[in-house]
Amino acid sequence: MEFSQYIEYELEISRADEPLVRVLQDPSGVTGCGVGSTVWDTGLVLAKYLDYQTSLGNLDLSGKTVLELGSGTGLVGIALGRLHPQCQVTLTDKEELVPLLNRNIELNSATDNTRAQCLDWTSPTSLDAVPDLIIVSDGIWDKELHQPLAETLARLAGSETRVLLAYETRKFDEEAEFIARWSQTFRFRDIKPSEQDPVMHSDDIFLFDGKRKIKVAE
Repeated sequence: MEFSQYIEYELEISRADEPLVRVLQDPSGVTGCGVGSTVWDTGLVLAKYLDYQTSLGNLDLSGKTVLELGSGTGLVGIALGRLHPQCQVTLTDKEELVPLLNRNIELNSATDNTRAQCLDWTSPTSLDAVPDLIIVSDGIWDKELHQPLAETLARLAGSETRVLLAYETRKFDEEAEFIARWSQTFRFRDIKPSEQDPVMHSDDIFLFDGKRKIKVAE
């Protein structure tokens, strides 16, 4: 993949010993990789929420595994890997975006604990191990993605897997339908603005923290 037409985006994180997180993106769409090649506001809000909670000492991922679904440019997952160098992060998206993910991993010298692979929600996929944390940023912008995403989360999350899901509201009725679908398998709570980064948050962007429901034996 040729990256000469991409532009660079930078995100500051709170670790004093870490430089800026840098990713290449294509907001103009000239490279034909679709919406996944752009840094979206939801990703910024989610990344800064993870940064803020880490700085408060509320998030420790040492020795944990993280799976990001629909990584796009990889900004959120790469930032998380930089904040928690002792965790292992897997960035996933459709095949055409994997080269961009790999390039952005290299750009941040993050190859020690961050890798990229293809994971298409419409194709049944299994993992070598159940992740400790799954993150999803702006994964429900298209109604056609709702069922594949809900099924992918149900398939890949274990009983102790934490799921952080964030989205910017665009079509409230359709988003409510996804939340209802997701609630069939997961219990979750909304993350309040007071828990988020004091600057990087929005009334139009919602964050949820969920886990699988425990099945009660009949």
